[in-house]
Amino acid sequence: MAFSQISPPPVWQSSLGHWQVSILGAEGLRLNGPTSFHLDEGPRFAHMNIYRVLADGAQLEVARERNATICSEEGDVVVRWEPSTACRAHMSVRYCVAEEEMAVDATFTVRTEKAYGRLELFIANYFTPYYTPSFALRDNRAHPGTEVAWYRTEWNRGPVDTAWPRDLQARAVFQDGRWLTGHPLNWQFGSDYALPLMTQRHQYGHAVVLMARPQDCIGLSGFNGYHNSQYFHLFGRDLEEGESLRATVRLAVLTDTDDLDERSLELYGKWREV
Repeated sequence: MAFSQISPPPVWQSSLGHWQVSILGAEGLRLNGPTSFHLDEGPRFAHMNIYRVLADGAQLEVARERNATICSEEGDVVVRWEPSTACRAHMSVRYCVAEEEMAVDATFTVRTEKAYGRLELFIANYFTPYYTPSFALRDNRAHPGTEVAWYRTEWNRGPVDTAWPRDLQARAVFQDGRWLTGHPLNWQFGSDYALPLMTQRHQYGHAVVLMARPQDCIGLSGFNGYHNSQYFHLFGRDLEEGESLRATVRLAVLTDTDDLDERSLELYGKWREV
């Protein structure tokens, strides 16, 4: 199913079963349910957008607040940012609807005009408090023999962990000073993630599943108070001038929440192997 342009305002829309996907440009995508209610926090806090760009131990810029171009290519929608003074890199995100799988794939690409150390794209998703978030974590000490221990939080119930790196090397990226710049964030670290896989269960009978691939994702994070947010930390790799990185993140919709943990793992396993 291809996107079609709706104007005004200049957004691109496509169906996803009985749902509707709207591409907003730099602010990402919006998902509307069958009764037209939207599932993100809104109005400017949606899903699958490049929030921050970080490298060399600092925040470079907030990409979703900068002008970007948006166009259709072969039925997909592509949002592009040209290099800025703060961030000397070409960036883009390509949104592709996989209607049979009830999913949207977002492919994030960055190509540098200068060398950067540990360049990271921070990908944001914001949900209403009607959802309960879960994160697929590694915790074999508490759950011997279990690959995934799902970590859940309740709205405005704390203190809670808020960040789960991939491994020790990824923790070093989190802690190199980058999160002390821009709008500082004091992440509370939990265990390593088991899989870069997160879910949001809605209280009225559907769920959203978010997934990335381990080689692309150095960590998961999220808050469940003020914002109900879930984030992917992509790349965290050194880049020479002219080098490129690319990673795809998937947002999938389940129309019921029975056996959500098991079904999310099944969806993830099928997608990861593609």
